[in-house]
Amino acid sequence: MIFDSRDREIFYTSFANYAINLSFTSNIVLSIKDLLARRFENIIVGKYSLGFLFEPDYSILVLADRSNKASEIYEVTTMINNALTSISEDGITEETFQDSSRRDSFEDELEEIVKKIPIKITFVGSGGVGKTTMVRLLARGIVSHEYQPTIFADVEHLDITIGAFSISLFTVAGQEQYRRTWDVVSEATDIVILVLDSTPDNLREMRETIYPRIRQLAPYARYVAIANKQDLPNAIPPAIIEEQLGIPTYGMIAVHPEAREKMLSILERIISETP
Repeated sequence: MIFDSRDREIFYTSFANYAINLSFTSNIVLSIKDLLARRFENIIVGKYSLGFLFEPDYSILVLADRSNKASEIYEVTTMINNALTSISEDGITEETFQDSSRRDSFEDELEEIVKKIPIKITFVGSGGVGKTTMVRLLARGIVSHEYQPTIFADVEHLDITIGAFSISLFTVAGQEQYRRTWDVVSEATDIVILVLDSTPDNLREMRETIYPRIRQLAPYARYVAIANKQDLPNAIPPAIIEEQLGIPTYGMIAVHPEAREKMLSILERIISETP
């Protein structure tokens, strides 16, 4: 959001869903901006971070996940400010964005800025449930049937963007003796995907042990679950897992050839719709 010298909103765009009354919150901060000592302020509201950059004639607001560091949000607001000054030499006003060519140019630049800080998605679950299979499928298009346990963590990067976002994928070790590494990998995680093999024992472990543990380590991340191995006999349906975990749950057969497109669709839904 961009506000003019009288704190009126003159530009707004969003790349994902969120669950906060942004207009109400921004009005409160803007009403006391003269009391704030710094040109840049990073304000925490629940699971969100609000970065405000105050210039003499306008203000910039960037809404991000709380997992994003203040330094990252400052970097983004600074780049947005540079993009703003490049489209207007005579000040930033409502008329700046009424010019369709300048507005389009600014929005294109915004998308490039958003891509510079990737969304970190961490796959968490017991050993052998399909975490590494999903990550390699997404990043390399490889369907793997061989189980190779993760000792510390696997890291991959998507070669495509989802919406305006670049994506980094992390897999944590599922075997119990290696779970002490989770605190390192979960740092600054934006989204946690809990992976299950859809068996009763695994659901019980996820509900009673794994989910509570990772929630302590990454309390402000967004959470969803994937009920993998839905092709096996007596696999628990995603709806039942969702009811027991209390988070959105998607069914999956990660070794099927069409699984990559389904996984990409799930990631897009998580990023754009899950607040």
